[in-house]
Amino acid sequence: MSFSSWTELIALLGSFVASAFTLLRYSLGQHRGMVDRFVAFLEDSVHRQEAVNRGFAEAIDRLTETVRENSLLITRLAERRYPGES
Repeated sequence: MSFSSWTELIALLGSFVASAFTLLRYSLGQHRGMVDRFVAFLEDSVHRQEAVNRGFAEAIDRLTETVRENSLLITRLAERRYPGES
């Protein structure tokens, strides 16, 4: 092989390595963007779920208080209707 052939071979190998490196950087950048979007989606889902859970907790608290009040009213009505029986 002559000097020119070696130079061309090294240039070809260098361009191949540079292309591979460029494609690797590009694909890693795309992957990072996809991961960032997925993490943002998960965080948004968690925040929405927390808001729903807060709503459920408030509804359960209101329901508990209402049931307590209704139980007291039913007890009072029963005492009026059947005095002395408990």
